[in-house]
Amino acid sequence: MSKNALPFMDITKLEGNIENSLKKIRRTTSKADPLITMVQLHVLKLFNHLGDIEASVHGDIKPFENKMLDITQSLIVSSNEKTGTGYLDKDEVTEYMEELESLYTSAAIYVNIAQKDDLIKYSQGMQMNVSGTLYPFFEKDHFTDMLSPYTDLFNEIFGITSFDLVEGLLAISRHLRTMGFMEILLDSGASPEEELSKEVFLNLAEYFNVESITRWPKEFIKELSLQQGECKEFYESDLQVMIKEPPIKYKPFIGIGDKYYCFSINNLIDNFYRTVLRALRRKKGSVTNKVNDIQKDLSEELPFKLFKTILPTARTYRNIYYKAPVGANGKNEWCECDGIILFDDVMIIIEVKGGALSPVSPFSDEEAYKKSLNDLAKNPYEQSVRLYKEYMRGGKIEIYQKESKKRYKLITAIESSNFIQACCVTLDDFNEIASQIEKTEFIQDSDLPVWCISINDLRVYPELFDSPSLFLNYLYQRSHATKNPYIKLNDELDHIGMYFAYNDYSTRISEIANEEEDIGEIYIASHREEIDVYMARKINSSLDDDEEASFLDLLIGSAQKPKQEMEFMFEQLINLLDSTGDDICIRAARYLLLLDSNTRDNLSEFLTSRGKKLLEFRRRKVILTPYMALNYKKGDRIRDLPVISIFLLHTSNKLFKDVVQRKRFLLERVVYEDESTYCILVGINNNKEFKKVITQIIGPEQFQALPESAYNQLKINRERISKSRNIQEFE
Repeated sequence: MSKNALPFMDITKLEGNIENSLKKIRRTTSKADPLITMVQLHVLKLFNHLGDIEASVHGDIKPFENKMLDITQSLIVSSNEKTGTGYLDKDEVTEYMEELESLYTSAAIYVNIAQKDDLIKYSQGMQMNVSGTLYPFFEKDHFTDMLSPYTDLFNEIFGITSFDLVEGLLAISRHLRTMGFMEILLDSGASPEEELSKEVFLNLAEYFNVESITRWPKEFIKELSLQQGECKEFYESDLQVMIKEPPIKYKPFIGIGDKYYCFSINNLIDNFYRTVLRALRRKKGSVTNKVNDIQKDLSEELPFKLFKTILPTARTYRNIYYKAPVGANGKNEWCECDGIILFDDVMIIIEVKGGALSPVSPFSDEEAYKKSLNDLAKNPYEQSVRLYKEYMRGGKIEIYQKESKKRYKLITAIESSNFIQACCVTLDDFNEIASQIEKTEFIQDSDLPVWCISINDLRVYPELFDSPSLFLNYLYQRSHATKNPYIKLNDELDHIGMYFAYNDYSTRISEIANEEEDIGEIYIASHREEIDVYMARKINSSLDDDEEASFLDLLIGSAQKPKQEMEFMFEQLINLLDSTGDDICIRAARYLLLLDSNTRDNLSEFLTSRGKKLLEFRRRKVILTPYMALNYKKGDRIRDLPVISIFLLHTSNKLFKDVVQRKRFLLERVVYEDESTYCILVGINNNKEFKKVITQIIGPEQFQALPESAYNQLKINRERISKSRNIQEFE
């Protein structure tokens, strides 16, 4: 939204509205026991979700409902006011929720009309309203990866292993995300219409007792907790309650007396990694350097582990060095890169940052926030651009391994990379800003496409992409979206959702823009809903709760893994090409995935109809070799595609085994002699299933290598076949 948005709103009046709402909210909470208030709000949130299970699964709830436990706990630990010993009645809870909604509405408008950069306003709005960025299905793997390297330090300082730490965290997650509390609540006789007694509320509070849930050492839990009124100087004004990060971001548990409770699971999970590292440093400052060293090693290892899952046959080079011009004088110096991933003709330049995204809110310290964006996005991208430019300068780059301070060993020379992508990875969650930062001043204008992503979001890719060709095609389409000024998405996973929906989603959005004059900006609705539902259902399966899974199946149906919709025969061909593990076959699949939907449908129709006819003629004395050519019309070429010819054969055909015969067969049938053609031979069995595939490139050099007599005979055969063949054409 522009700086002049909502000009009818008086910013001073909005500040007054925020102040008045907070006064009423504090006055309400001061009437009751803070522990009981937190339990009451949890009960309210639970019943609200039961009333709208689909919203619960989607996470599509109002910001004030999403954040009500967080802000209430933050106000309790930052308030010095005396509190009552009872509980809020039903009318007081209703009034409290209405005032929270009013508070968040005023704060949202305030952020939108403030005199700040659009990126800062966007970031502030996201932090103020959004939480729960890691899918719970990944919690075990994520925190095992993130915390295991610190196990000796945890054991030394707190007497707890990283395994115990992760198990306790998962126990809290299961405790607060499943229906366990509902069972206890129903046993107490509670319902949305009835009020409970003080004693019942206090008994229910034990459900949130961190020590009982985790069996962690009390000293460790205390280090992650804040008591009522402990942070009374945290907020300098009422406005800061909404524009400054909450104190519970640093210490997620609330201490009341000698017991410690967890109510906000999203706040805990979102900030747990940095929280425990701060705890280590506070208890023993001398371990800071060791923590930093562990974090550096972790950040350099983890992204490559995830990429290896997506592209298992890729070549990976980590911690590499190369020479490039540096500084004003352009003198060649040794430069470092975190790593390169090579898959066929694709190069992914990886730069990883283990440093923290600034914990402060963008509005409370804009300078610190922008500096962290520089560190986590701008600097790594500029490092990637330097390597990219060096490669493009000669179409080749030599990479080295550092053996000592001045000694470097050559690893290999990289060349023939036709698609190059920069990937900037952060250990901290980068979700609320990553998809926007690619179009800001933090990313310089360059031909090198950039992909900024957090480890949290990178974990989703192996779950959704089990095909290397689809993943690489996604990267290609995403690189176009990066350059499209109309595509401004709220979330990294919206890119995946749009890819599944439209494939070439950049062109789709450009077509919409071209239909209207002076369109300005295009609003793009969220496209991650199917992913959210699928991952929510994965959580249920991981909990092994058949009853709960069946309950959701009955209410909203079963959830299938999101994917790009394709005709069955086309999808079968892509899967077969992928399954070979052969780079050329996978490259052919990538090329086919660049086809538009009409061409894909025509290809599927060809495979279906000609496959049926092929099987009909199989036992007759008729030679039938149906094939088609794509992208061969020189006047109507798709620049990024080569000529592709697809030959449909029975699986028993000798061409799959006889290399010499196959080469001659293809030389006689490719469309042109003077350019390369990707020839895909597909074998279909009697059950109409694709069971064999070979991709062979036929290029000018193979014609030129023939003896003159052989070439002349080949030329005669080509002319004869050309007159008789019927190439299926696509308009």
